[in-house]
Amino acid sequence: MELLIDTTERGKLVLGLIREGRMIKKERKVEQLSESLLLLLQKFLRSNKVKLADLQKILINPGPGGFSTTRTGVVTANALALALGIPVAEFPNGKPKTMVLPKYDRLPNITKPKHEPH
Repeated sequence: MELLIDTTERGKLVLGLIREGRMIKKERKVEQLSESLLLLLQKFLRSNKVKLADLQKILINPGPGGFSTTRTGVVTANALALALGIPVAEFPNGKPKTMVLPKYDRLPNITKPKHEPH
């Protein structure tokens, strides 16, 4: 069984399970993805009677997409795959790897803090 995670679109989370060639997919609107992704993933797996140990591969859409949401999804997929000892792959059509790198829609806008800490 394969788990699909797609966080590339701001405000939207797509989770899917692929088993025996069929996909079960759930889309949700989310405001704070980094705070809700793991909880929503847990609920999604539970509602489909799937345990983490049942997963054989994790599929992740690496982008392009927004910096924070794409990074959150890719990091989560890589961490789960590492913890479970299973491969991760880009979705769609990616080859299994030990890690997937995110693809952003533009360069990150990182600025210096307005006030230096004392």
